[in-house]
Amino acid sequence: MRTQAKAEKALFELMQEQNFSEISITDIANQAKISRMAFYRNYNSKEDILNKFVQKEYATFVDDITTHHFKELEQLLEVYFDYFKNNPAVLSAIVNASIEGFALRKQSDYLLGFFKTQIKNQQPAPIEIAYYSGAIFASLLYWRENDYQYSAAELAEHLAEKIKNDLLQTGEKIF
Repeated sequence: MRTQAKAEKALFELMQEQNFSEISITDIANQAKISRMAFYRNYNSKEDILNKFVQKEYATFVDDITTHHFKELEQLLEVYFDYFKNNPAVLSAIVNASIEGFALRKQSDYLLGFFKTQIKNQQPAPIEIAYYSGAIFASLLYWRENDYQYSAAELAEHLAEKIKNDLLQTGEKIF
C-alpha cells in the first residue's frame, strides 16, 4: 500500500475514535506505520489528508450521481442519503472527528455545482444553497441519530418538496 493510502486510512481510523483537533501527525504516522518524514514528503499538514479524504468520498458520490444523470433534486438527495446509510463509517468519522462544518462547506460547494451544471434555468442564490445544504446535512444527522427511521426515498422526497415550495414562495423556479 502506498504511503498516501496508508496515511489516509490511518486518519480515517483515528477519526472513528477521536476529535480531529486531537489527532497529531505522530498519531497518524504511528497508525499508518510510516515515518513522520514519509508523512511530510506527501503532506504539509493533517488538513491535507482530510481534504483528500473528503474529496475522495465526494468523488465516489459524484461518480454515482453522474452515471445516473440526475436532473431532479429528489434523485440527488435519495442517492445522498443512501450513500451515507450504506457507508456509516464515513458519517461516523465526520461526527466523531467534529468536522461537520468542514464537511458541510464541501457539501455546499458540491450542491452549488449541481445546480449550476444540472439545473441550469433560474437558480437559487448561493446563500440559499448554503441554507438548503445546512438543512439537508442536519436532516442527515437527525436521520442517523434516529436509526434511519424513514427510507432514503421518503426523506429525499420530503426535503425536496420543502425546498421546492420554499423556492416557489420566493419566486424562484428551478424545477
